[in-house]
Amino acid sequence: MRVAGYIRVSTEEQAKEGYSLDAQRDKLISFCKSQDWTLIEIYVEEGKSAKDMNRPELQRLLSDAKTGQYDVILVYRLDRLTRSVMDLYTLLQTFEEYNVKFKSATEIYDTTTAMGKLFITIVAALAQWERENLSERVRFGMEELVRGGKWPGGPVPYGYVWDGENMHIVPEEARILRELRRLYMSGEGLGSTAKALNARGLLRRGNTWSAQSVWYVLDNPFYAGKIRYGEKKKNGKYATRKKEERVEVIWADTGFPTIFTWEEYQEHRERMKRKEFYGYSKKREYWFTGVLRCARCGATLIGRPYTNKKKDGTRSESIVNYICSNRSLRKGCNLPLLRQSVAERLIMEHIQRIRLDHAEISAAAEAKSETNIQNEREQLYKELKAIAERRKKWQYMFAEDLISAEDLRARRKEEDERERLVRERLAEIQSHETGASRKVLNKLFELPDLWNVMDDVDRREMMQTIFKRIVIECKVETGIDAKKGRELPFYILDVEYN
Repeated sequence: MRVAGYIRVSTEEQAKEGYSLDAQRDKLISFCKSQDWTLIEIYVEEGKSAKDMNRPELQRLLSDAKTGQYDVILVYRLDRLTRSVMDLYTLLQTFEEYNVKFKSATEIYDTTTAMGKLFITIVAALAQWERENLSERVRFGMEELVRGGKWPGGPVPYGYVWDGENMHIVPEEARILRELRRLYMSGEGLGSTAKALNARGLLRRGNTWSAQSVWYVLDNPFYAGKIRYGEKKKNGKYATRKKEERVEVIWADTGFPTIFTWEEYQEHRERMKRKEFYGYSKKREYWFTGVLRCARCGATLIGRPYTNKKKDGTRSESIVNYICSNRSLRKGCNLPLLRQSVAERLIMEHIQRIRLDHAEISAAAEAKSETNIQNEREQLYKELKAIAERRKKWQYMFAEDLISAEDLRARRKEEDERERLVRERLAEIQSHETGASRKVLNKLFELPDLWNVMDDVDRREMMQTIFKRIVIECKVETGIDAKKGRELPFYILDVEYN
């Protein structure tokens, strides 16, 4: 009988328990001699877990089985081969397909009978339970460490050294991390930040920076004094990105020295979110990415280029449009496409109104008592509520055939105009009081004068610095019937400043 031996060890602890590679090899050789079998080859798997079948020597063993190089697979124990019930079934089916028997040198199995297969399945299930139970105990211990603000182990973050009890900052590495954050917050992306650091020789312990490593630094709350520990996903793997959104997460204060403040961490994390796929575009000519919002569904407007063909077949200069991301994904929104030139005009007009009216608003605010300002604000909110109620009334009257569709459109148009005026007044009050800080207002007032001398990067950066969101609406339902060259009646519904 030709025999292929398979031995495996994953940790030093197994060697202490008698599972070392030498001990397994000796046992297989002795067993073959006792059975008068010929040991063709021993497949040695070192430092590999049995949690799955992604092991090079196991795959080579199965490949050799297909070519009929042996008749029996011999292992020291079943758990050397697998600890998964599903993997065991797969292996048994493969052995049966290629007419290969399976034996254990320390356990009695007979895979040629139903009872033998049942027994081996039960043993494999117990092995899997033992592994999963151990995993749960280990995870529970790590969670307790995290809740206590202690280091749970693993790779020490760049910028620190671990002495076994405490974390200590490496000053030179901390300086590089501060520069990394400064570059990113100045308007650079993840990749361009990495390139800038590499070009200046500010390497990461001899390794170059990448977009992924820059992201890891900015996303890691450890640098700001907190540990974030997430459980496994349903597929058994740990989440790397967006942990808070995908799995249950434990947060704890560490007490270790920090490189970023918590406020700085929240600031650059917010910027990273705004620069994600539907909130930010890598196209530099998109000035308003991460800022424009759809009034109808609340989604972000994303940049999209459009090029017309001329009569001679050549393409005209590309036009930059903004489309609601929900419309782009066909999720039901029908906000028309907004040209960048139109968005630019609307924003500049808004800034000009705020700038011209600011002195008047300030004077009025000084003349009015706080009570009067609060009363005005309450009246404006009441008016918004009344507008919403009237819209419902017009819709009801149309449904009951009390007014025509043309009357309904006219009433809606009137209510839209009233709402626009009310919201503009609210924006003026809020910008004067709490809607925008003095620093933001100064930048806002300077923007029209600087706009024409800024490049695309500067414009985008300034917009994201001043505005948290600009909500855009259009007076027409869709842009389908718009004539060529006609500018659709867009307007700014709401503005929120940083």
